[in-house]
Amino acid sequence: MATNGRARTIGVCLIALLAAASVIPGASAKQPEKRARASIIGGLKADLAQWPFAAAVFRKGRFHCSGSVIAPSKVLTAGHCVDGFKPFTLSVVTGRFRLSDASSGESFGAIAAEAHPDFHRRQIHDVGVITLDRPTTAPPISLPTADEGASFGYPGQLLRVGGWGARNPFGFKLSKVLRAATEQVRVDRRCRKAYHKLHVVPAMICASGRRIGKYGRPSIHETACTGDSGGPLVADLPRGPVVIGTVSFGGALCGLGAAPTVYSRVSDSLAFIGSA
Repeated sequence: MATNGRARTIGVCLIALLAAASVIPGASAKQPEKRARASIIGGLKADLAQWPFAAAVFRKGRFHCSGSVIAPSKVLTAGHCVDGFKPFTLSVVTGRFRLSDASSGESFGAIAAEAHPDFHRRQIHDVGVITLDRPTTAPPISLPTADEGASFGYPGQLLRVGGWGARNPFGFKLSKVLRAATEQVRVDRRCRKAYHKLHVVPAMICASGRRIGKYGRPSIHETACTGDSGGPLVADLPRGPVVIGTVSFGGALCGLGAAPTVYSRVSDSLAFIGSA
C-alpha cells in the first residue's frame, strides 16, 4: 500500500506535500516489500471464525501482503503485490491467526500470480490473483454480483477489513495476530482532494474508520495500512461475507484523517478475476 500524507505535528499545514509525496501503487517492483510491513491501525484482535478466508502472502519467506481465498486454489490480493514478482518466490498461508504459529493453518506454494492488466498499464484496478499449488480447505469469501457491486462500497456504508502487521501509524510494532477494523466509506471528493488524479472513480473506494483519540493531533482514524495491501474490504450480506474491495494505497501516516485509505473496487474487475 503506497504512502502519502499531511503532518501537523509542528503546527504547519503541509497540504502541498500531500500531492507531491503521492506514490502510485506498484510504480516500482520494490515498493510492495516496503508497503507490507504495517497493518491495521486501531481495531481489535480478529475472530478467525469471522475471517476463515483470510490469507497471508509471503515473498521469499517474509510477510509480503494480505489476501483472501476466493476459490479452493485461488487467492485474491492487490495487483501491486504480484506485479513484477516471480510466482515461485511467493507462498500463501491460510487458516492461521498467529503467523508465527507454524503448527496451525496451511501453507502453499504459488504456481501463478497475475495482476490486472490495467494496473500495470494505467495504475488502476489494483487486484491480483495467486494460483496455489494445491487446494486449501479454507472456505472462500464470495465475490460480489453485478448488482451487489452497484449497491455496496458507497458513502456512509460500514465495511470491515482485516490483516497482520504494525499497529502504529508510522508502520512500527508488527502485530503478531490477525486484527480487524471497521471502515466507513467516505465521499470520493475526500480522496480526490488527498490524491488528486490517483483516485479514479468508480474504480476505487475511499474509506476510513472512527477517530482514535490516543494519538491526539493530527487526527488519526482506525483503518487499514501498509501490510494490509491486497486484503479484503468485506460487506456482510444476508448470503454471507462478500469481498467488495482490496486494499490499494493510502497516506504516509496511516489513518490520517485528510488521507483516507483507497481500495480497488472488486466488481470492476470481475472479468479478470474469473479468467485468472
